[in-house]
Amino acid sequence: MYTVVFIDTEVSAERNMVLDYGAAADGSTHIHTKSAKAFEDFLIEHSTGSKRFLCGHNIVHHDARYIRQQMQAAGITDVIDTLYLSPLLFPDKPYHALCKDDKLLTDSLNNPLNDAVKAMELFYDEVNAFHSLSALQKDIYAALLGQKEEFRGFFSYFYDLHALNVLKNELRGDISSLIKSFYDGKLCSNSDIAHIAARYPAELAYVLAMISAKDTTSMIPNWVNMQYPAVSNVIRLLRGTTCAEGCPYCRSQLNINSRLKQIFGHDAFREYDGENLQEKAVQAAVDNQSLLAIFPTGGGKSITFQLPALMAGELSKALTVVISPLQSLMKDQVDNLERNGIVDAVTINGLLSPIERADAIERVENGLASILYVAPESLRSKTIERLLMRRVIARFVIDEAHCFSAWGQDFRVDYLYIGDFIRELQEKKQLAERIPVSCFTATAKQKVISDIKEYFKEKLGLDLALYTSGAGRKNLRYEVLYKESDEEKYTTLRWLVEQKNCPTIVYVSRTKRTVELAQKLRDDGIAALAYNGKMDKAEKQANQDAFIRDEVQVMVATSAFGMGVDKPNIKLVVHYDISDSLENYVQEAGRAGRDQNLQAECYVLFHDGDLDKHFILLNQTKLSISEIQQVWKAIKDLTRNREVIQRTPLEIARQAGWDENVTEIETRVKTAVQALENAGYIRRGKNVPHIYATSILVKNMTEASLKIEASNKMSEKERLNAKRMMSMLISARSVAKAQEDDAESRVDYLSDRLGIERQETFKLIQILREENLLANTKDLTAYILKTDTQNKSLNVLKKYAAMEQFLAGQLSSEGQCINLKELNESAVGSGIKNATVNAFKTVLYYWTIKKYIKKSIENTTARTVIVPEMDAEALWAQRQRCIGLAGFIVKYLYEKYSFEKSGEQQLVGFSVLELKSEYQKSAADKQITDAEIEDALLYLSKIDAMKLEGGFLVLYSGMQITRLEMDNKIRYKADDYKSLNAYYRQKMQQIHIVGEFANMMVRNYHEALQFVNEYFQMDYKLFIAKYFKGNRKNEINRNITPEKYNKLFSQLSDVQREIIDNDTSKYIVVAAGPGSGKTKVLVHKLASLMLLEDVKHEQLLMVTFSRAAATEFRKRLYELIGNAAGYVEIKTFHSYCFDLIGRMGNLEDAKTVVRDASRMIANGDVEIGRITKTVLVIDEAQDMDENEYRLVSALIERNDDLRVIAVGDDDQNIYEFRGSSSRYFEEFLTRDNAKKYELLDNYRSSGNIVAFANQFVRQISHRMKSAPVTAINDGAAGAVELIQCASRNLEEPVAVWAAKVRDKGSVCILTNTNDETLRVVGLLKKKGIRAKLIQSNDGFDLYNMIELRFFIKKITKELATPVISQELWDAAKDSMASVYRNSSNLALCLAILEAFSLANERKYRSDLEMFLHESNIEDFIVGDKHDVVVSTMHKSKGREFDEVVMMLDHVSFDTDERKRLLYVGMTRAKKDLYLFYNNKAFDRFITGKVRAQVDSTLYGRPDEILIQLTHRDIHLGFFKDKKTLIQRTLCSTSLLTGADGLSVVQDGKTIQIVRFSKKFLRDIEENKRQGYVMESASVRFVVGWTDTADGQEYPVILPDVYFVSKS
Repeated sequence: MYTVVFIDTEVSAERNMVLDYGAAADGSTHIHTKSAKAFEDFLIEHSTGSKRFLCGHNIVHHDARYIRQQMQAAGITDVIDTLYLSPLLFPDKPYHALCKDDKLLTDSLNNPLNDAVKAMELFYDEVNAFHSLSALQKDIYAALLGQKEEFRGFFSYFYDLHALNVLKNELRGDISSLIKSFYDGKLCSNSDIAHIAARYPAELAYVLAMISAKDTTSMIPNWVNMQYPAVSNVIRLLRGTTCAEGCPYCRSQLNINSRLKQIFGHDAFREYDGENLQEKAVQAAVDNQSLLAIFPTGGGKSITFQLPALMAGELSKALTVVISPLQSLMKDQVDNLERNGIVDAVTINGLLSPIERADAIERVENGLASILYVAPESLRSKTIERLLMRRVIARFVIDEAHCFSAWGQDFRVDYLYIGDFIRELQEKKQLAERIPVSCFTATAKQKVISDIKEYFKEKLGLDLALYTSGAGRKNLRYEVLYKESDEEKYTTLRWLVEQKNCPTIVYVSRTKRTVELAQKLRDDGIAALAYNGKMDKAEKQANQDAFIRDEVQVMVATSAFGMGVDKPNIKLVVHYDISDSLENYVQEAGRAGRDQNLQAECYVLFHDGDLDKHFILLNQTKLSISEIQQVWKAIKDLTRNREVIQRTPLEIARQAGWDENVTEIETRVKTAVQALENAGYIRRGKNVPHIYATSILVKNMTEASLKIEASNKMSEKERLNAKRMMSMLISARSVAKAQEDDAESRVDYLSDRLGIERQETFKLIQILREENLLANTKDLTAYILKTDTQNKSLNVLKKYAAMEQFLAGQLSSEGQCINLKELNESAVGSGIKNATVNAFKTVLYYWTIKKYIKKSIENTTARTVIVPEMDAEALWAQRQRCIGLAGFIVKYLYEKYSFEKSGEQQLVGFSVLELKSEYQKSAADKQITDAEIEDALLYLSKIDAMKLEGGFLVLYSGMQITRLEMDNKIRYKADDYKSLNAYYRQKMQQIHIVGEFANMMVRNYHEALQFVNEYFQMDYKLFIAKYFKGNRKNEINRNITPEKYNKLFSQLSDVQREIIDNDTSKYIVVAAGPGSGKTKVLVHKLASLMLLEDVKHEQLLMVTFSRAAATEFRKRLYELIGNAAGYVEIKTFHSYCFDLIGRMGNLEDAKTVVRDASRMIANGDVEIGRITKTVLVIDEAQDMDENEYRLVSALIERNDDLRVIAVGDDDQNIYEFRGSSSRYFEEFLTRDNAKKYELLDNYRSSGNIVAFANQFVRQISHRMKSAPVTAINDGAAGAVELIQCASRNLEEPVAVWAAKVRDKGSVCILTNTNDETLRVVGLLKKKGIRAKLIQSNDGFDLYNMIELRFFIKKITKELATPVISQELWDAAKDSMASVYRNSSNLALCLAILEAFSLANERKYRSDLEMFLHESNIEDFIVGDKHDVVVSTMHKSKGREFDEVVMMLDHVSFDTDERKRLLYVGMTRAKKDLYLFYNNKAFDRFITGKVRAQVDSTLYGRPDEILIQLTHRDIHLGFFKDKKTLIQRTLCSTSLLTGADGLSVVQDGKTIQIVRFSKKFLRDIEENKRQGYVMESASVRFVVGWTDTADGQEYPVILPDVYFVSKS
């Protein structure tokens, strides 16, 4: 008699004890206790037979360890474990109902009695299952497993020990033949089964059970694979290894030629000029080799890995994982397999809707999928890892394998994680054998091949066999046509398209150009469409389909088009813009002539300037070492108090201080993180996604606002943020967007846009859920098909419903073999007129994935074998329910959106909850589940009745980052950056190489072909040495064409070149003498930083002291590098600081804004992104004051790796009176890694002027320059004349002299004071000499000038966007010129606007206003050759004139500041310099080359003086009621003088328009005492003035007043 007691325990592993016991002897005898004694007594009472068994689920290695004492007391020696028996005895799907993986399915939690009863039920089912086996199967299992601990108890239940031993001995020699006999045709008859049985008996038994399964998708459970890792190896040995002898199984199942025909219908593999490359690679994969295959474009790469994958899925139940960087290409390949009736492939990527994603995951889990396509980034997903842990992996296939190599054309750091992922997966699965890999690429040079092979050898210990074709594409003819302009290119393109008249691809380099060029071709009558990566995916697919179906002749595309597109009749490929590498060019050109019997042509329309676009793009996308250092600093800051963090790329970017507008910001962060991981500083784990909501429960923002206002769970501030959050969420309901950088429903994005902390965002989301604004009811979007009068989606559904009903009626319970064409003809004959073969394929595909049928395709007979999984009646009943529900859905959505605009496709929004609720409302007895709704939606998607788009998600998906390097002083080093740097250098060289190919193709066709061949075949270094000799080797290491390099840098001096080339010094200090090309050096250095040193525009800051200087730098930079200059931040100190503190510039705050900004930076109160910089360039650095230096120091403190380039001339520091000092400039030299340069070549002044200035400047006590300035001017030596005057009044001789030298060129009179300039201007006017005064706008800014205010109002009135269009700009300018045509300031205003326009390609109104606020009038005053310019020495700085006349009235130079001011004046002269002075100060400088003369004439005072009135000179309140009158008064209007003011005559009336202030009335009296009376006046400026008392703005007049001598 046998007795079996069934038990389960609840164990505390920490305490190593049992907490709870459950046991059952039969259905009614049981115990549930916490007492070990009571449990023991129960065992003793019910263990009474000759054989006493204890049975449980996972008892052998779990429960039995804790109950040995009780087992011994009951005399129990045999243990039966139901866990290990279940996969053996229930190998078919559905598996036993009580089992879920290695667990029992129970009704309650932590109830050991319940589990004991379930184990009893399972055991007796296993006994019955064992009895149902054939005698031979029983003996095989008993012989293999009878002595194994996990199975011994079970077989002891059937056999005694002696019988088992006898059986094992009897079968020892025959076990192999018995297994081969029983499983004949299901495994290789030449496999070494005896060896496998001896070494892996349990693994062999499980594999034999799987082979016995009737369901072809049944799999060995994951827990078995984990416990017995050799299972996968046993499967391969029995079912996946071709024997040399060629047994029947191997000949039928592993013969790649017959399987190619059977699965794909192809008679033979593709060959390349007689080479059977495809067949060799397929055989290698079937033979379990790892391989690298170099397949030319159109070479049948997909079948090469799909065929072995489908064979492995069928024979070994194994999954092949295909890693590809292109989501759209994955989907195309899956769709292509579906069209061939193959249901075994799925993709999991961001393009899927939630329902499609869930379906894909389920098909991988249940074994229906044998090919899984994922992107490299997906390997970071825990979901993907869990999926792959549950499946036997046949191999990993890596597409675009050149991405592994820094020497490839498309290196991607996320590829470098693939090896680590595979290794970790193997370790977690405890696999004894390595998972093989197949790598594919279309083009690869020798170094790339070497890198790929070395990578897998190092990471996984794999040796990749190489399969490559040496043959080129002989059916392609290449030609390069050199074209000077876009117009020439287009004319040639149109001619080619018209002449060839065949399917054509035109490749361009920019997405915008695809649309423009396609439209231009259509306008010229050529059928053309566009394709680019930024287009809507539905439009992309529609355009691609139209091209494939020959509905359009031309596809204008970026390189994104063509991958995976199977169109054999393309006979023309035109590169409108040349590719960025030979690899890419060969791939893109290779999309022509895929039919090898077809002759095709490939043209390049080339201009050397085309390469510049690629260089610019490379610079924009390159991740520099400094950017990685910034990310490393951000991670160090985030991990200051913990080693592990979870942050999204956007959050890390913000912490690093990156500008949010950086291109592909998240990809760049991930690349930086991968680089840091490769260097060993961090370890990146799996992504940590958390979904907070899948639906919005309110219909619109109004309803949301009402609910938020009614909530008592939020503060006022939280209510405001909640409304802003809901507004953002309502406007962005797309799950596809949730994967993008700018996804408005991502938590990090919400936090960023709302300006609140992440935890506060989480809190608000939770409150919004509690208040029923957000929920998890699965919001979705889809396109339905409709017209104004017809529900086309419903028509599609009706067609498929009729076809399904027809097909269900044809089913036989035993299965049948059908010909789809015959089936379709029968359907059409039965009345289903719109039935098609493809539609039947879709139905069979859907039925297969839903497990209604098993299907296989016999391509050899063009027939499909169908075996029903249920009877036809039950199948049709299920289908009717699904079709009925699908019909309700399309009707409901059609009616819901019937008011929307018509069109073939209508985007609709809905939720699963909404559909469920509406369906159940339609009839009380219609109960439905979420799963049924989702099934109906999936069905509608599969039959193309609707296209599921994304859903709505509020999610947070952070990267898990563990910091390994804890020393904060450790920095990311150049050595760490080596591989990335090599990649970028390669990219740069590839652009040069493809340019060389184009030029060579123009010269010699055959040499160019040889060039291409040797590029791919030769060692790369030897190739470079052969084709780029001497200086050309240097040229290809620059991110710029040789032509542009020469344009930028060939005219520089040696020292200037040294400054440009210095990319290592942290501090570059340039002491630049006058006329030494300082501006040129800085502009070229800016160009070099961007083009050659890889500094991103957002990481570059240049600060100046005047808006004019900033404008000039930007203008010159435009001339050098084009539009890229517009993105560089070139600002004045004040402008930058106003930006930092978030204020508009104004005169009052300008006094303290630099101080305030530097304090805010030091206190951490400034947004990090605004102050994160790599390079800081300072112009006129000698003019910094304490606050400006503090600002610079604060920026240096914030940016560890900030490079500073400071340029200035301490000899020209003339603003000490306002706090500037050259000691701040000189301070940089005391810092580490500082380098000083001296620019001493003067390109401005003649030799004599330079010699005189050198002699004079030596008097300054402390100078930075160590040598004198040298004149480079090749012209005349020039004159320096010292005219000593006896007279106190110098205006007359200076004016006369200036008039005398006007014919020599531009002339400037320099004075010491503003009053002196006004007296000189008055005198020149009296003499009839045109004078231009360099004046200032003290007391007002240009924004307030009436002419410019009129212009801005015109702009504002018509402005629809922040950007001012050129048309609007021109119209407003013309209007201003018309209204103010008689204004003396019109030319000035036009010059101001022109300066802004030149510096800003995109004109933002806010930028214009800031420009006007910051600019000074003196920056825009330029006299023509007939004017004598008059200026103070201070205002002349930065200017130059042919002839300079200095009026030095009793000027002394007893201080260094006075000496520097005079030095500035002297060095403005280019040709000749004249000093008029009336003391002995300059006598000592009279030398042989300095002419001297004495003027003993005593000159009188000027007869006329000019006074320019400011706000202090007029009574401002007087203007308040004169607004209309003043606005009609133009600048230059003559005014009548009066005792207390000025008047204007209008309509015959004299009206006072200006009243003098008390201060100016006193000035009038003082002038009278000196003999001057007021004679005339005119309007100089009309400006806006704001009264601080009432806050109102009023126009006021600032006049010019002339006084004349009474004598």
